[in-house]
Amino acid sequence: MTRVVLQTHALSKKYGSHFALNKVSLTLNQGDIYGLVGRNGAGKTTLFKCIMGLAKPSGGKIIINGEEENLNAVRSQMGFMINPSFFPYLNPKENLEYLCRIKGLTAKNEVSRLLKLVELEGVKKPYKAFSLGMKQRLGIAAALLGSPSLVVLDEPINGLDPQGIIDMRAVIKNVHEQTGATLIISSHILSELDLVATQFGFIEQGVLLQEISHKDLHEQTKNSLHIEVDDVEKTQAALRVLGVRNPLVEGNRIILQSHLDQSHKLARVFVSSGVEVYDLHRKETTLEEYFMRLVGGVQNA
Repeated sequence: MTRVVLQTHALSKKYGSHFALNKVSLTLNQGDIYGLVGRNGAGKTTLFKCIMGLAKPSGGKIIINGEEENLNAVRSQMGFMINPSFFPYLNPKENLEYLCRIKGLTAKNEVSRLLKLVELEGVKKPYKAFSLGMKQRLGIAAALLGSPSLVVLDEPINGLDPQGIIDMRAVIKNVHEQTGATLIISSHILSELDLVATQFGFIEQGVLLQEISHKDLHEQTKNSLHIEVDDVEKTQAALRVLGVRNPLVEGNRIILQSHLDQSHKLARVFVSSGVEVYDLHRKETTLEEYFMRLVGGVQNA
């Protein structure tokens, strides 16, 4: 049975008359990599701050591992990376050892294990000499101290160059596989989250527009065949000969998600049925197009 590790119910955060979060209801299941997708300023970081107790909600509920009242206790068992900051003159090992002392962690080889996990093992140079990608990876290692079951990562790929993004993707996959932690990761880059996430939430102007699984997202963005004709009813009758029933109709355009590689057969059937075909082409809805279509109708709160 799937266990829910994090839920919010109608969670809101208001600054003056502006809603940074507007009745957000989110569900995160154990073992998921939840990709929270939204443009800059959509409310992703505000949501994370409320979950982590760094900002006080204006309304709604937060439930972590079934606990609603004593949230500070369960938050201490979570890991998070929001604007990671370390001592600039210490190397990664020294920085993590300091955090272990602060957290009261004494697990043997904990620091070495985590540095290996994020591919920083053996790095001797100080934090101030790190690339942005290295800083982000050390932030993830710090979030994993104490083996938390739920880890929050705010924009871990933001600002990285292409190689840094590839490296970060590998680290996130490795962390998930090796630790079994449930991850919630925010980004404005849907195509990149698509390569690691199992579940998505789309947020815009503080509103959670949709939650959808990786599988269902790709059902929504798969290839389709667009056919523009003179007579829709006659075309539908012709399509039934090929076993196509109840296709999507938009005006004088029919959209198929089957027979994608059989345009020659379709054309032959249309000709024999007396259908005038004005246009017939294959189209793929990209993840970015899907996202922009989703957020396009949102009005200011």
